[in-house]
Amino acid sequence: MTKKSISRQQGLSLIELMLALVIGLLISSTFLQLMLNSSRSTYFHEDLALAQENGRHTMYLLSRAMRQAGYSNAVNSLVPPFFTGGCGSASQCTFDGGGTDSDQVAVQFLPQNGEDCAGNSVPAGELTADVYYVAPDPSNDNIESLFCRGYNPANSTARGAARAVIIGIERLQVVYGVTNNDTGNVHQYLAANDVTDWQDVRSVRVGVLVNSGQQVRSFDQRTRTYNLLESGTLTLNDGRPRYVFTTASKLNNTGF
Repeated sequence: MTKKSISRQQGLSLIELMLALVIGLLISSTFLQLMLNSSRSTYFHEDLALAQENGRHTMYLLSRAMRQAGYSNAVNSLVPPFFTGGCGSASQCTFDGGGTDSDQVAVQFLPQNGEDCAGNSVPAGELTADVYYVAPDPSNDNIESLFCRGYNPANSTARGAARAVIIGIERLQVVYGVTNNDTGNVHQYLAANDVTDWQDVRSVRVGVLVNSGQQVRSFDQRTRTYNLLESGTLTLNDGRPRYVFTTASKLNNTGF
């Protein structure tokens, strides 16, 4: 009688089991890292796109405001393009923040739609001083934003509450092109506190530092520097993607 050999299933040795676990962990770790990098890349480019959009909207808004500066429909009645008087408890509406701190600018004109920049009604024939500035938005996780508030330049009182007009604006810098002759050509650009005669202002340069307006998502902790007009160098290392936008606007209603 022929005996049949019976083969039995052998189990994995401890070393083989440990090796399999290590290989599995390495594969899982690599896969998770790839997924994490892909997610970070997606968020990074999403934040860049949002920052670009915020910057473009800000440039459009402020350029339009500067072109309106000094407008009046009254014959032979010229209006100073910028209101330099007080705004509520503040002694000045238009001022230089100093260094890399944000500036504030109050554009003065006769609104054609009967409203100020915050949507408050302006009585017919009255001027508005639309004040643009940067501040944290308490209604949106205190993310820094561009605000606007309309004032009555006749008595320095606000017509209503301020309104956040564009989210993600971290810095606002404004310099004023002044002329020193009768040709109207701009001789130099000065900060608001250095302008001695506002009748000499013929153009404005505006710069903003913008981000996505989202909560901080750290992508890269490398230190980055930003130069905004003549304000100096701003150094940040929170990993948030940012852009610098600048524009220059000629004042259409000058010579007051």
